[in-house]
Amino acid sequence: MSDKNRVFKAQFTIADLREHCNHQETFTTACDRGESYQHFVLKLLSYCLFSHNKQATINARLKNNQPDVSIKALDEHYETWLSVDQPDISMLTKIAKRVDELWVVTTLESDWLNEYQRQLALISNSHLIAFDSQFIEQLVTHLSKNLQWDITIDQQTISVADKHHFYQTRDLVWH
Repeated sequence: MSDKNRVFKAQFTIADLREHCNHQETFTTACDRGESYQHFVLKLLSYCLFSHNKQATINARLKNNQPDVSIKALDEHYETWLSVDQPDISMLTKIAKRVDELWVVTTLESDWLNEYQRQLALISNSHLIAFDSQFIEQLVTHLSKNLQWDITIDQQTISVADKHHFYQTRDLVWH
């Protein structure tokens, strides 16, 4: 797949019932060459979950020493650091010491989560969001150049609707 096919125009309408706000986000983004589409979709969803904060930033490049999504304070330290998919647990332990909140966004059925969930729980400022794999796979399968998603974030579920399909989490862990 050429680089041109990995560039997406995102037009998200987000109804965030957890934060009691509705807003729209429009931006152009790309799936990095070394990035899987699963990682890319998890990163987009992570951004949506925190985009009620105007300081939320999605990282366009896939780098181990950078967050996938972040919120920085005025003094440039990270208030919120989000890593998605299967981050390096030793790196997370180091990062946790210099950020206010550390979030990991992954899938429930992943080998990574099975292996590292206990270690992640030992990090005092860490939080976990885990989607069911089928929800993520459906979004990956139906990626298009123009991502016109209507996203609803509720207490126990997240749904995404595009022009042709409706996707909803069956299982969601958020703590």
